[in-house]
This record gives sequence, C-alpha cells and structure tokens, in this order.
Amino acid sequence: MKLKIIVSNLIVFPVFKEYTYFKINNTNFGGIIMDNQRKDLAKAVLIADALSFGAHWVYSTEKLKEKYSGIIDEYTEPMAKFHQGKEAGDLSHYGEQALSLLKSISEKQGFDLKQFRNDWIQYLNNNEMYMDHSMEESLEKFEDSDTLIGADNVELGGIARSLPIFVENKTSRQDFLDLVHLTHNGKVVDQTAEFVFAVIRDVLKGTDYKEALKDHKDMNQFIKDSFEKIGSKDQIVANADQRGQGCSIEQGMPIVLDVLWNADNLLEALTFNIMAGGDTSARAMVIAAVMAADRGLASIPEKLVDGFNKSEDAKQLLVDY
Repeated sequence: MKLKIIVSNLIVFPVFKEYTYFKINNTNFGGIIMDNQRKDLAKAVLIADALSFGAHWVYSTEKLKEKYSGIIDEYTEPMAKFHQGKEAGDLSHYGEQALSLLKSISEKQGFDLKQFRNDWIQYLNNNEMYMDHSMEESLEKFEDSDTLIGADNVELGGIARSLPIFVENKTSRQDFLDLVHLTHNGKVVDQTAEFVFAVIRDVLKGTDYKEALKDHKDMNQFIKDSFEKIGSKDQIVANADQRGQGCSIEQGMPIVLDVLWNADNLLEALTFNIMAGGDTSARAMVIAAVMAADRGLASIPEKLVDGFNKSEDAKQLLVDY
C-alpha cells in the first residue's frame, strides 16, 4: 500500500490509495481519491447485481423470507426458472452488460458510443445470458443500420447497465443519456436517467447522497411523485408488494428511493432491496452506484468484493484503465 501526500490550501493529508478519502466541507480532495471513488462505484454495481441475482424475478416476498434471514452477505444460486444453469456469484444480464461496458472503456482507454455499440454486440454473441426484450429488439435494429438508438423500452435495466460509465471523469449528461438510449427509450427513461446522473455527479463532487437526492427531487414530475412515495424502513417490503416490483421504471424507481432513503449502509440497502423481490438486480445496481459514490465499499465484506464469479475480470479491467 503506497503512501501518497496530497497538498491543498497548505493542508497535508496522508492518503492510503486503495481505501481512504477525505471530505472537508463536503469537498473531495485528490485525483487519486476521485479515481478510487469511481472505481468503487463500478465494483459496487457488479457486486450488487451478483448478490441480488439469487432473488431476481422472484416476486413472492414470502418465499424470500423463507430463503433469507438477517443481512444478506452470501452469493446464492438464482431461484427463478429464467436463470437455469446460472450459479451463485454469476451476473445477471444487466451485470453482464455493465461488465461489457467496463471492458470496452478499459480496453479502449475511454468511452466511445459507436465503439461500445460494436463491443456490446460482440459481448452478447460470445457470452451466455438471458436475453430480454430490450436486448433482442435493439440487436434487431442494429442488424441493418448504424443507428445508436435501440428499443422503445422503459425498464430500469438500461440505466443500470450504463452505470460503469462513471469511471470516466468527464462523462456528461448527454453521454449518459446516449448510452442509455442504446437499448432503452421513452420519456420516463430520460426523466430517471437525468435524475440519476445529476445525483451521482453531485455525490462524486462531495455532496452527501441523501442531500443530492433532496436537491434533485423536484427535477421532474415523475421523480417528484416517486420521492413522495418514500415510507419508513419497516414498510419497504410491504410498499413494494403493494405498488409492484416489476422491471418498469415506474415500479422500480420508487423502491430504489425507498431503500436509498432508509438504509444505513450499502449492505443493508442491498438486503432491503432483495427482500422487496421482483427485478432486484437492476434496482440494486442503481442503489449501489449512488451509495458507493458517497461511501465506497466500506460495508461490503471482502468475500463479496472478491467472490463473484467475474470479480478477477473486473478487477483487472479497473487496474488496466
């Protein structure tokens, strides 16, 4: 572990490269620190997906209560029939696409949408995963066209798979929207993507994530309405049961906000989200990106950081970038 010295306004801080960063008056200091935050965000997105994959598309919260108890800190084999053949620690199709983005950015030393479109197609052709409607319809559009606009789809997965772009420190709002549009398009997609981008951007600059959520809660009517649905910690699962736990942004985003607002740390947040059932993985990735941008991987055990089945691939991609 190398000792680095950061000098800012005549204040000297010893910084342990891999694990420590400082905030003074809600400001982050140091290029190395910012890079580590961004890399922690990318790791957290993949960890969250793999941890949530065991419960993915299980809509019965009673079944989940039978399966899990307490804080969830073990990877488990997927319960849903859609993921037969997958193992504990595998990534969902959202996580695989997120990894393909990280791979493209790392290998090309930067993000390029046209290049990633080609890399994404190649990755899907060479890796086994569930193919959802957004993926199939986007691939069909790309067969005879150079378009960068994919399916008309308003599920949360497009935002979730795009989150590793934040390893790039110059990512713009338009970069993020264009990346999401590769597979997902619609008014509520843009409303939610703009909100997620603004929150993560501000958190990476040093704003507490709950403050960032509040700062942007009136960005548009959908986010405002979703924010008003936030309940108490002990009602997260019941509220999800009542409102629905499906793949749509309309159902997924209120659960994301409910969990973000109530959880004390990332591992607790991921547990709440898993117990809420349904499209657990897409929601988990958004939750993880927001919280890890603020607090890193402090609450995540090493066995989870190093234990998902493509953790070494992800680790090497981040080292190489």
